[in-house]
Amino acid sequence: MSIKSWWQREVQASLAWIIIGGLVAAFIALFFSWQLGFFCLLFMATAWWVWDNPEPGFWLLIVLAPLLPMLKITQTIGTATLIKDVIILTLFMRQFLWPLIKQTLPYRRAALTAPIVWLVIWTIIEMVRADNGLLLGVLRARDIILYVLLYFGVLYLPHSKKLMKQRLYWLLATSLVVYLQGVYQWWWAMDSAVLRFDPVRQIWIPRISSTLAHPSIFGQYAVSISLLVAALAAYSKPAGKRAGWLLLWLMSLPFIWLTYSRAVWIGLVVGIGVMVTNWGATGVAKKISKRTMLKIVIGLGVVGVVGVIGASRFTPIGLYVRSFVDPRYASNRERLEFMARLIAPMTNWEAMVGQGLGDVLVQNFRQNDIELYDIAVGNSRDVQLTKNRTLVDNQYLKTGVEMGLTGLLLYGWIYWRFLRTGAVDMKKMGREGKIISLWGVGFLAAFVVQAFFIDIWDIWPTNAMFWIVAGLVGASSQMVLINEKK
Repeated sequence: MSIKSWWQREVQASLAWIIIGGLVAAFIALFFSWQLGFFCLLFMATAWWVWDNPEPGFWLLIVLAPLLPMLKITQTIGTATLIKDVIILTLFMRQFLWPLIKQTLPYRRAALTAPIVWLVIWTIIEMVRADNGLLLGVLRARDIILYVLLYFGVLYLPHSKKLMKQRLYWLLATSLVVYLQGVYQWWWAMDSAVLRFDPVRQIWIPRISSTLAHPSIFGQYAVSISLLVAALAAYSKPAGKRAGWLLLWLMSLPFIWLTYSRAVWIGLVVGIGVMVTNWGATGVAKKISKRTMLKIVIGLGVVGVVGVIGASRFTPIGLYVRSFVDPRYASNRERLEFMARLIAPMTNWEAMVGQGLGDVLVQNFRQNDIELYDIAVGNSRDVQLTKNRTLVDNQYLKTGVEMGLTGLLLYGWIYWRFLRTGAVDMKKMGREGKIISLWGVGFLAAFVVQAFFIDIWDIWPTNAMFWIVAGLVGASSQMVLINEKK
């Protein structure tokens, strides 16, 4: 290719797009707000870069995911958090939508496609049925549908052992930064911590939240990283390397403990338990009979139950365990009040199809004061506060009220497909595929449990983390097919 043709095809086209983007940003800055103009230019540049570099764009999303909540501290820079939306939409269009239109989309085992399509359709129906304002319904639908696109963006990225390893390293490096921020908060910024009443010592105690604003959200992120490290330890060789991963796993436990979140603690225990069961089943099931395997599982279950009962009766842990179900405990009482207010007014028909997105505000006597003007001028603080008023500390309760039993069944369908994809015969996989599949199974178990305590589908970055892991697990199963063909 001559220099002249290269100049005409590449440089001139790029300059044209730069001029168009600059003019659009200048128009917005002059006639609306300089802040919106600046962010418009930033978002266009980000979309352009991610389109040309989808894999580094995915790394950028991994790095920014736990750090963006810090940017919501002021009205001025809160709009910058929308950069995640730009990356997600660009990845979806670059890796899935545009190849689909051009009929060049590569084959992937997209096991979640059917439930996702039905979930999107049902979400749109519930958005239209929203009784508490269509605008709030649109915001709720955006929280559901936007992050679903991340599944396709991740699944249809190029995948190889080298790329999988790079992604895991980026995730672990980012988690190190988040943990260091947690250490700083605990020792030098205690005033920023969220307080909770300690039933053992009868005092109010600070809870670590690092960059994620709330201890339960930080805890879910920490549990996800802890389960990943456990999966790395399970398939690491030699023994010294495995010991190093186990040491890192033990070092993550104090951060999880200092969240003082029951959802986080239970999620970690359940996730590790499911991972150990799956790991043992894939490695041992073909060497022993099913009857012997059943005896081992029952025996371990009995030992676990006896251990929990003993710890509850004879150690201070008992106060924490009893607080899980004690209705006199403050957070339990609040959840019971939520349940009574939300479920009592529902008719049989509403129990099946829901009351519409955002309708939980009415039963909780909360006000919807968001207007289109707030979104147009980038008033991110008021928008976020209005969305926060829809939180009821139980994702299944919220989904049942807004989307009915139909919505709950759709999410259950997604869980089931996720589990089947991650629990395939891992003997056919390479080391990286085994690590991601084992991590995915444990992550799903912890996620399902934590949803009983927080609105895990509606909070960043827990919602994005689910679809990222789902996409990576689907890619791991795809790598099995490639190995079989070879």
